[in-house]
Parts: sequence; C-alpha cells; structure tokens
Amino acid sequence: MSAVALPRQSSVQRGLVDAYNATRRYLIRGKRQPDIIFGSVLFPVIFVVLFGYVFGSSISVPGGNYHSYLMSGLFAQSTLFASSQVAVAVATDMNEGVIDRFKTLPIARSSILIGRSVSTIVLGLPALGVMILCALAVGWRPENGIFDAILGFLLIELFAFALSWLGILAGLIAKSSQAADVISSIPVFLLGFVSNVFVDTSKMPVWLRDFADWNPVSAVVAAGRNLFGNTIGPPPSGVWSLEHPEITTIGLALIIIVVFIPICVRRYSRTSR
Repeated sequence: MSAVALPRQSSVQRGLVDAYNATRRYLIRGKRQPDIIFGSVLFPVIFVVLFGYVFGSSISVPGGNYHSYLMSGLFAQSTLFASSQVAVAVATDMNEGVIDRFKTLPIARSSILIGRSVSTIVLGLPALGVMILCALAVGWRPENGIFDAILGFLLIELFAFALSWLGILAGLIAKSSQAADVISSIPVFLLGFVSNVFVDTSKMPVWLRDFADWNPVSAVVAAGRNLFGNTIGPPPSGVWSLEHPEITTIGLALIIIVVFIPICVRRYSRTSR
C-alpha cells in the first residue's frame, strides 16, 4: 500500500502556524501569572482615581466634562505602558535563555516576536475592559454611538500593536530587564505626559506646546476623542496631525509596523546571550 503524500505547506502558511503556536504559548504562560494580570487590571483604576479625582478636581477644560476628556486620553496612554511591559518581557526572555531555546526549533524566526506582540494585545484586553467600566462609572460616554466607539478602540489597539514592536526592539537591545525598563520608561513618560492626554495644550508654554501638539500620542488621543465624541473644541491651527488625527494615527502605525518588524526580526536573529 503506497503512502499518501501530505500536501506541503508554503513558507507563509508555516509562518502563520508558528506565529499562532507562539501566541498560544504566551497566552497560556500569561494565564499562569495572575499577579501580572492583576497588576495590569489594577493600574487603570489607580490612574482614573488619581487623575480623575485627586488632580482632576483642580483641572478644567473649556466647554467640556473633564472626566470624559481624561478617559479618552487614558485609553490612548495605556498603549505606551503596554509597550514598556513588552520591552521588559522580551529582555527577560533573552536573559533567561528562552529565546536561545526557541532558535534551536525549526520555526520561523518572526513567529516568536509576532506571538509576543499579539499575546500582549490579547492579555491587555481585560485591563481595557476594566478601564472602560471605570470610565462609564465616572461619567464618560461614547457620544457618537457604539459603532464609532468600536472604531475608536480598534484604532487605539492598532497603535498599541505598532508600539509593541518598539518595545520588542528595546527589549532586544537592552542588556537586562532593568535596562529595558529604563530605556522604555523614559519615552513612555515623556510622550505620555507632555501631550493632550491630561490637559489642553493651549495652556502650555509655547516651546512645550509645540512639542505636545506634534507629539504622535496627541494625535492618537485626538482621534479617540473625535470618534468617541468627547472633543472640546477645534484643533490647534496649523497642526496637521491634530486636524487629521485618524489618518495620522493609521499612517504612523502602519509605518512603524512596516519599518520595525523587519528590524526586530533581524536583531532577534543576530542576538544571543
């Protein structure tokens, strides 16, 4: 009886299967680390209470509800902290020898990094869900309807996926998980706080306002506010990224993905510890 020849998979099919298996592995591993999940869920609650009530009591925005204004910004800012977590996780895998073991397997080199990126987005969904519940509790509402709200969250998650590759690169470059935390935290706090997340940039000094207006995070925040219906007025004149925030966010995310995925894969292939 002759053996039946199994159809050969193309390199793309094998890569997708490998990426799926890597994502599944990281998801299973993530479920076995409830302390990390608990921390990621608790963090949004702390931010809502801290900035919504402690600092928010002394902050006002023209013609709008500050809680609604703030929550749209916090949704976008959460993508920055997720990228920092990815950097630390990748650096930890590198130092513990996990990556070296993966390299001995007959799998696509990109699959491990794709698995790490996708699993980070999936594991972050509970935290996003808690943040949405907190937002609803403090008075935030998607004024433009559920469809636009879904588009807003999809846009934010697209940007989160793009930023995860910057976090992966930081983790691959860093010599330790502590170094990865420092390398990723500096731009996270700089971009996250010098932006329109918490305050109207028009109240900032001119030199700082220019940076905040052209900050890519400000564009993501503005795109979310537009889709959620939480805008407080017209965008700053002459700032194209804030006049067209949805296009800016999509374009920037795609550029990061196209440019940095090959860089990360190449760095991963050449790195060993």
